[in-house]
Amino acid sequence: MVKKLWRIYKYTAISVFSLLVVDVLIVLFFGAYRPAIQRADAIVVLGAAINTPALYNRSLEGLRLYEAGDANVIVASGGRISSKDISEAQYIERSIQSKQNPKTFVPIILEDQSHDTYENIKNTKEKIGSGKSIIIVSDKFHLARAVIIAKRLGFGPVYWSSPAPTYYKGSELVFYYAREVLAMIAYIPKFILG
Repeated sequence: MVKKLWRIYKYTAISVFSLLVVDVLIVLFFGAYRPAIQRADAIVVLGAAINTPALYNRSLEGLRLYEAGDANVIVASGGRISSKDISEAQYIERSIQSKQNPKTFVPIILEDQSHDTYENIKNTKEKIGSGKSIIIVSDKFHLARAVIIAKRLGFGPVYWSSPAPTYYKGSELVFYYAREVLAMIAYIPKFILG
């Protein structure tokens, strides 16, 4: 009996360790790989806390892709963190409008009801429809989770892009990558069930 329990423990530990290693590798290296972006139906800029360099730079990356002709519309995705603030989507819209060419109209769809990555993608699907091709814009450490969810919810093809992470200190990047490893594990049911 003890031998059987030891074997179960050993295989469980190996499985958990293997899952963790794969998760870390996906988070670390997914954002480094970037397929050639083809013209898509929409650019989806994922939210982050307002008034942060992360959200500002994501917004400008979305604008850069739009100005390069990679899509005809930008979806600004992210809800309110508190009732006193504007939504992340409104912040994205304002950031883009402050930097866009004044002679150019940039069509922006606001998705301002989401509070996490899953809701960002699900609510974007409700706004633009299923089966669309999209370019997801977020930080490199966040891309794997967002892309997997987008593919799971029926978007395709899915491309991605991120701003250069020069606005993060090294210690901040370590924190965000570690947090994302845990978030990927927490999202396993959503990856499986959609």
